Amino acid sequence: MEIQWSLVIFTALSGTAGWLLAAVAYAEFAGGLKKSVFPATLTALVLLIVGGLASVTHLSHPERMLEALNHPTSGIFIEAVLLGITAALAIVLMVLIKREASPTARKVVAVLAAVVGVALSYEAGASYMMEAHANWNTVLLPLGYLATAIPAGISLFILIAGFCDEADQLGVLPVALIAGGVIAAVVAAIGTVSKGGPDALLLGWILSVCVGGVLPAVFGVILAKKPSTARAVAAVVVVCALVGAIAFRADMWTAAQFVHNFFSPL
Repeated sequence: MEIQWSLVIFTALSGTAGWLLAAVAYAEFAGGLKKSVFPATLTALVLLIVGGLASVTHLSHPERMLEALNHPTSGIFIEAVLLGITAALAIVLMVLIKREASPTARKVVAVLAAVVGVALSYEAGASYMMEAHANWNTVLLPLGYLATAIPAGISLFILIAGFCDEADQLGVLPVALIAGGVIAAVVAAIGTVSKGGPDALLLGWILSVCVGGVLPAVFGVILAKKPSTARAVAAVVVVCALVGAIAFRADMWTAAQFVHNFFSPL
């Protein structure tokens, strides 16, 4: 199948935003990183908006998306609701941060934003599960969407913390990046084996597994030992993780196999 780049971008960016908000929630509980939480939350909101706009461009008639929202059980409806709730919670959190609201209120909103955002990273893949696509109809697909977004979101927060001169307060985030990279690599590898496809070597093994998973884990080790390198190292990891996340999603389209080919002549 032809790669639907608008949908690839949407799911990669929204997934990154969800895990970036998860890092924000950690920062709220850790008590440090006070200068990083606002720009990180704002960045997550921008990613959600850009990703949402990208998804709309997939439609030849964007105005017809409103019709899809009339079906509450559809994947598009669930994605739209999760996207809207996550964006709204991010806005509320930014207001609370700016107004220096109570720590409890900020923690509650941050956790809610993280939970819904992470759920969005999963649902963005779950909406493609259908019987008509043999290698899409598996839980490995949404798990891959979720897993490959972990290194992107966490490394992006670390990068922001580096520019806010709070690299010395990263806490367990480098360890989380290592774990996220390993999870992304393992899930992407299993997904690549299950999908197969003509581009499995490049999009699957090289870009998704190695670049998007193994390298972030390796760089996470460096960050754990030398947090002062956060700006340079995290910038590289963000690029690697996004490349891996995009490749995993693109590989899904190139490896598509139909159970019923409705377009072939009888």
